[in-house]
Amino acid sequence: MFYKENSEENIIKLLMLMAHADNNFHENEKKILREKITEFKLDSTFFDKNLNEIQKLDNKPFKDACLETIRLIKDSNQRNIALKLLSSLAAEDFIIHQEEMMLLQLIADEWGMYKQRL
Repeated sequence: MFYKENSEENIIKLLMLMAHADNNFHENEKKILREKITEFKLDSTFFDKNLNEIQKLDNKPFKDACLETIRLIKDSNQRNIALKLLSSLAAEDFIIHQEEMMLLQLIADEWGMYKQRL
């Protein structure tokens, strides 16, 4: 999965990675993802295409897949949008999983987004 830097596709991919972190897409997560795909005017097949690719990540560590996408988002506005959406999505299944926390920590490390800077 190769996307352009700073595209909404990368934000959706990060959201999908977070939703997949517990190996179970909750219905509320799916709803949010589909709404954002529509809002960002992405192809309606984007969710299914990326879901298939994310489910095939068994050969690639979750952390590596997350870092690959995190590093593509360089624009501070896009980073803020992604962080807000990720935080909301993490709470949708009413449980924050270890992998979701790891993704948020990776973002904090890569983007230098710690409490004093937000």
